[in-house]
This record gives sequence, structure tokens and C-alpha cells, in this order.
Amino acid sequence: MIIEDSFVVEAPVDRVWTLLKDIPRVASCIPGAEITEVVDPKTYRAKVTVKAGPVKVDYNATIVVDSFDETDHRAKFTVKGDEMRGRGGVSAAVVSEVLAREGSSYVTLRADAKISGIVATVGGRLIEGVAKRTIATFAANLSALLAS
Repeated sequence: MIIEDSFVVEAPVDRVWTLLKDIPRVASCIPGAEITEVVDPKTYRAKVTVKAGPVKVDYNATIVVDSFDETDHRAKFTVKGDEMRGRGGVSAAVVSEVLAREGSSYVTLRADAKISGIVATVGGRLIEGVAKRTIATFAANLSALLAS
């Protein structure tokens, strides 16, 4: 499943890019996500809770930073998560990019996700809706963090 979205942050690209590279701080902006361990500068363990319709699932996840492109302000991540109770999981290749736009920052996100288990049974449209709402909340939290 491909999930794509974008949003504008009222801050310069350099400030947004610096924050987006700080995985523990930026993870605090994602609803239901918590970094539980910094394995090394490119590997993080997290607990993530996802609610899709009537289904709520907790995951143990590993986030790996594949690359930070300082010139294009592009980040590539690999995320893998296993349901804490169940046999399902999620894996995703995520690409994020920050572009300057009229004094603000335009952030794009693209995830190629594979989902199995109970969350996969709720259907793609519901999952896409949850992803859109999560990204909107993330964008608002990111903006608030930058403003503080």
C-alpha cells in the first residue's frame, strides 16, 4: 500500500530539517509513538499504538535511518513492527523531503507499507484515513514543537 501526503510548516527549511533528523524528538509528534531505545545513531526501537476503526493494535517497532541527504533535505527510513499480541506486523520504506516554499517548509511523505494481521483486515480505505489523520496531527505537533 502506498501512502502519500504533504503539509506546510511555518518555519524555515533548515529548522524543520534539523528537527526531522532528531528521531527521538520528532517521534514525540507522532500520535501513539514512543521511542523506547536508541540502539545507535541510526537505529531506534519504539512502541507504537494504532487505532483503525474498532481495531487497536500495539507494535514493537524498529526504525532504521537509511540515509539523510543534506543537499536535498531528503530522509529515507525503514520501519518494521510486530504486533505485541498477535502474528501480524507492518513494514514500510518511508521517504520524507523538505522543500522551501515562500518562507515556509513544504514536507512530503511517501510510505510503501506492507501490513498483515488484524489491522490488514479493516481495509485499505480505513487505513488510508487513519494515516491521513495521523499525518495531520503529526504536522500540527511538529509546528507546535518548532514554535516552542
